Amino acid sequence: MSALEELQQALRTVSDHLEQAQRQLVTSRTALHQAEGALRGLDPDNPETVVPRGMHRADDQIEHVLSTVEHVDEAVRRFATGL
Repeated sequence: MSALEELQQALRTVSDHLEQAQRQLVTSRTALHQAEGALRGLDPDNPETVVPRGMHRADDQIEHVLSTVEHVDEAVRRFATGL
């Protein structure tokens, strides 16, 4: 196997791992939203008493990381295509 083929294989592996990370982030975000909904249901009139303040920040952080992973995956794919 040539060095170029090895590099292309390594980039495919990286891309696969990034796709897996994206799926896990989406699953995590869904679970976070479900947890927030369940907590709101405990006291619908006063959800601020049962929903931790940090939940919205956690959602923002997941969104930021998801966006970053998507950009990196796109850059890896462009680089691999250009080889």
